Amino acid sequence: MVWLLIGLCGLSSCSKDELLNLFQRQSDGLNFEYLANSNDFAIKSSGSWSASSSTDWITVSPASGEGNGASEQQVQIQVQQNTGNAREGKVNITQGGKSFDVLITQDEGNLVFDKPIVASSFLINQAVDGQMLQLPYQKGASSDQVDLKFELEGPGSKGLKIGEPQSTNLVAGNATINIPLVGVPTQTGEIQIKINLEVASRGLKNSFIVKSRVKVDGGLDPLESPTVTLVKVLPRMAVLDWGKYIKNSGVSRTFELELATSQYGPAIRRYANQVNWLSSTSIGTGSYFFDFNRFAFAALTPNTTYWFRIVHKTVNSNNVDSDVSYFQFSTPREEVLGSNVVLYKDFDDFWWGGSPIYQAFGVQPIEADIRAGMDPRSDVIKGTDIRTNSWNNNLANAFAGNLGPTGAPVLWDAYWDGAKYGKNLTAADYAGWNGENAFPFTGGIRLASASATGNLRTAKLDKLGDVPANILITTNTAAYFEPYHNWGEDFLKHYIQIEGDGKITDAGATGVIDSDKQASVTMKSNVDPVTKGPLYQTTIPTQHQVKVSGATKNTRVVIRTYPYSGSAHYRIWVDDIKVEQY
Repeated sequence: MVWLLIGLCGLSSCSKDELLNLFQRQSDGLNFEYLANSNDFAIKSSGSWSASSSTDWITVSPASGEGNGASEQQVQIQVQQNTGNAREGKVNITQGGKSFDVLITQDEGNLVFDKPIVASSFLINQAVDGQMLQLPYQKGASSDQVDLKFELEGPGSKGLKIGEPQSTNLVAGNATINIPLVGVPTQTGEIQIKINLEVASRGLKNSFIVKSRVKVDGGLDPLESPTVTLVKVLPRMAVLDWGKYIKNSGVSRTFELELATSQYGPAIRRYANQVNWLSSTSIGTGSYFFDFNRFAFAALTPNTTYWFRIVHKTVNSNNVDSDVSYFQFSTPREEVLGSNVVLYKDFDDFWWGGSPIYQAFGVQPIEADIRAGMDPRSDVIKGTDIRTNSWNNNLANAFAGNLGPTGAPVLWDAYWDGAKYGKNLTAADYAGWNGENAFPFTGGIRLASASATGNLRTAKLDKLGDVPANILITTNTAAYFEPYHNWGEDFLKHYIQIEGDGKITDAGATGVIDSDKQASVTMKSNVDPVTKGPLYQTTIPTQHQVKVSGATKNTRVVIRTYPYSGSAHYRIWVDDIKVEQY
């Protein structure tokens, strides 16, 4: 009980200022917590007085009285529960035509729901009866009623249900809504409970996600679930990473990988029937080693949300497979090219082969399947459990042999606009893409083999027409390397050339002009000269910009490796080719 002594002095024998001074020596007003409550104060007055509230959430009792100047009279102030922001009102006391205000303040009372609570794990094949999903809240009111909706997902949720809440009516103050779990879990793995709640009386909506898991009682410990990060995301390509692999650690390097458009929905891509990433069929037969547990997906849909799911598979009897790790990401919108762009190829629809630019593993179909008509544009093919391979493994030569336009016509149409340009590369008037020793991988293309030069010739720049124009060529390239191999990386130079009309006028910051038709450009190194390992988390291509005058619809751009001499290697990786008029 709070006592505020207010001496009203009859209000005829003392001034209001004197009354104010007297009151302020006692208190400036009364403060209440957010709950409904009451406080008392005392009035000493000679004569009749009255008290009234300025607002309906404050009640004064009694509302009037008659003082004798000697005895104190008790006045009670009651406040209703506050269900909103902090507020204030006044109690006005009058006598003989004069008045004085008592300031009443009340703390904010906004309803808050805390993070839900559930047991960290349950045991497979054992009933969960008696277990509760708890939903704590603060500053509830008896007039509040909560509307709850649940979604139970994840492999561990099989056999389980959400029961009816014990009560959906809140109580005044802080408390917990208890929601029973019902059933017997029949599968190990993660449980995810999504909770959507609404309290209409407060205009409040909240969403929560709480997780648990189902495990084997007394069984082997699962491998640690991978922690996933996003290395790169483009409109049609994404690279996911779950940490470096410690060489000779003895830990499994086998994974089940899935891509889906919802966390627990059907996989649109799944790669489980794979070789171990430590085996010779995965990393090749060289002495090199690939540090990163990393995977590249390409031919994605721009402006789309995806879920990456991964399980670390055990290869010994000391553990069982990890729980599923889930990682959400969204691809950005496709870049809108300006009207001055006459040719652009980013290779992000290439989704077969490893991805050396991002030092990521990828999928690699068997050549016989590709020649049999495997179409990389097909959603069915994208959902096929294709083997995985290391990041310097690429497809065969795109312009000759088994995977050329004759051997793999479906692949040719998908990658090289075969439907537009046809397949007769040797025809004198052939206007499409061409080259030699050009090997596609996920997100780019490799030029040259270990013993023969390579080149990529763009389609003719048919958007230019017959009138000569100035063009700017931009491309990104990097020297080939096999990490930790004794030679480090290949030669750091290659050519950018012009076929047909036009001459080179500027080789840019990375190049020098050799002739009207050729510039030599230099790439930065990506390899530590001592360890022979990668210098960077991803390969850093060098961007080259070359200007050409007099280009027409008969002009082509050629990216060509240096000619071979002795035992040197001249292979390069190419990503992003853009030609724009300026």
